[in-house]
Amino acid sequence: MNRIARLGFALFALSSGISGLASCETPSRQAGSEPVSAARGREIYQRHCSGCLAIRGTGDAFLAVPALAGQRLEYLRQQIERFSINERHSSRMRWAFNRVSMNTPQAALDVATYLSQLPVLKFADSDPRHKTQGQTLFAASCSVCHGTDAEGSADGSVPSLRAQHDAYLVNRLRQFASTSPMVEIGGHVLVDDDIIAISAYLSSLQGLNVTSEDHRP
Repeated sequence: MNRIARLGFALFALSSGISGLASCETPSRQAGSEPVSAARGREIYQRHCSGCLAIRGTGDAFLAVPALAGQRLEYLRQQIERFSINERHSSRMRWAFNRVSMNTPQAALDVATYLSQLPVLKFADSDPRHKTQGQTLFAASCSVCHGTDAEGSADGSVPSLRAQHDAYLVNRLRQFASTSPMVEIGGHVLVDDDIIAISAYLSSLQGLNVTSEDHRP
């Protein structure tokens, strides 16, 4: 699963209407001399990022845009910084990162802090026929990097895959197989049926920061 861990999952912009988090300050982590501010992060991405992701950071299942609410803070911070220096390339993302207020380590940490604190919503369930097979395949092919619980790593090198849109996961895994009918991950060869099953299983898991509210795109 190393190739997935290295490339990560695409970060799209989003806006948020959860005012309760707007006043949250987290002074324990710093970028430069300023304390971390989820309120400032909310302001930044409402201004620059509202065109792609849903109001609560839930992404868009139909457009295969990932949900970022409740994702690991350090993973989000690292990916935002990679986009800001164009280490990760996306024409859709360059628009936001051409704005000065998005293009600093402080902004990356503030926005990541805000996103990581948003509650994870429960999405519509994926096809239950695939879940058992997907759990078995994930344990054999993916858990060595993503963990047996698919929660990723706290150091930011591996994202959580729990409660992600199955359409997004299928799309990303299929990208690795774009030049071949099979994709090799962690020494295992996965065909398209395997990709669909693993994605269905992961999307059925509760997120790291789950709320009981049901959200259906």
